[in-house]
Amino acid sequence: MRKGTKWVLWILGLMLAAIFINFYMNLYSFAYALITVLLLAFLGWGFLAKLKNDVRQHEDHHRREHQSAIDDIDRYTR
Repeated sequence: MRKGTKWVLWILGLMLAAIFINFYMNLYSFAYALITVLLLAFLGWGFLAKLKNDVRQHEDHHRREHQSAIDDIDRYTR
C-alpha cells in the first residue's frame, strides 16, 4: 500500500471514530461539524478527479486530431 493511502485511511478512521464518540457523548454539534468536514473533503476529492479526467480527455482529443492531420498530409504528399 502506498504511503499516501495509509495516511488517508488513518485520517478517515480517526474522523469516523471521532464522529461516533461525539454522538455517544451527546455532542451533536461537533459530530455534525466533523461530518460536514468529511463531506467537503470528499466533494473536493471528486472535483479534482473530474477535473483531471476532463483535462486528459481534452489532451487526447487534440492529440488524435493532430495525428489525423499529419496522416492526411503524409497521404497527400506521397
